[in-house]
Amino acid sequence: MKAYIVFAHEGHTSFCHEILNRTKQLLEREGISYNVRDLYQHHFQPVFRGEDMHRVEVGDVSADIAEEQQQITDADLLVMIFPIWWWSPPAIMKGYLDRVFTNGFAFRYGEKGPEGLLHGKRALVMTTTRESEHDMRASGLDHVVEKQMADGTLSMMGYQVVYHNFAAVPYVSERARKGMLNDIENDLQKILQPAGV
Repeated sequence: MKAYIVFAHEGHTSFCHEILNRTKQLLEREGISYNVRDLYQHHFQPVFRGEDMHRVEVGDVSADIAEEQQQITDADLLVMIFPIWWWSPPAIMKGYLDRVFTNGFAFRYGEKGPEGLLHGKRALVMTTTRESEHDMRASGLDHVVEKQMADGTLSMMGYQVVYHNFAAVPYVSERARKGMLNDIENDLQKILQPAGV
């Protein structure tokens, strides 16, 4: 099995970086090879420009997108790690989705609407928020990102998805943070289970 990790947090010391490091350790322990795309370190260009749209229409993509699509094609497991800003992925991650998961590669339009083309693949999406689980549930925002990423995007493209948000990250104790990192093992085992189990 091969994994592709798409990571979106600037700097080097965030809790998202701790999630990334633990995920890599767990993948290595499971004997799963992986590549990491750190979108900020890679200076990924997130704007879906008119040129990009034209290229998709004629069945062509730029070299940077072709490279990403090959990584996605080769990977059995996609791991996405990012913070939640304004109840959405950061712009660099949203731009990654716009530019990489294109019509004709990740989906196509059929008689009943979009049809996924990436069936048989799995995705583990891990996000962080400042808000507590209680506040998110009270406002109804606890499902917003999950609906966007899991149902509206990755599941539509054919992925089997496990989503986990780590809440109130700046405010919890170090012990609680360690517990959060330990939860990643359960998430990974869940997404690695055979389909239908």
